[in-house]
Amino acid sequence: MNIHSKVILLVTLLIAVASQAQAKDASRERGQKHQRPSFESIDINTDGDIEFDEFSSHEIPHGDHQTIFDSIDTDKNGIISQEEFDNHIPPQPKSGRGKRHD
Repeated sequence: MNIHSKVILLVTLLIAVASQAQAKDASRERGQKHQRPSFESIDINTDGDIEFDEFSSHEIPHGDHQTIFDSIDTDKNGIISQEEFDNHIPPQPKSGRGKRHD
């Protein structure tokens, strides 16, 4: 095997290894769920309630701030209490797995 063949083989192996690592990282990324922030991290002024301006200053993974805020604010008083926050169960994104196509 000459030097040219060895270089080509080495480059091919390096590309294969890099592709495998990149595919593994992408796969891991897709499996990650957005972690829910704590009540305290959203309650910027630390008054024990979350007003809409505090809520809207945080990033959300999907949907719009007003719709999500309204769904958490169950008593519709314009403020999210600690209890409302704790009782709220975020909707789970629909998975493409297990779909039946009839």
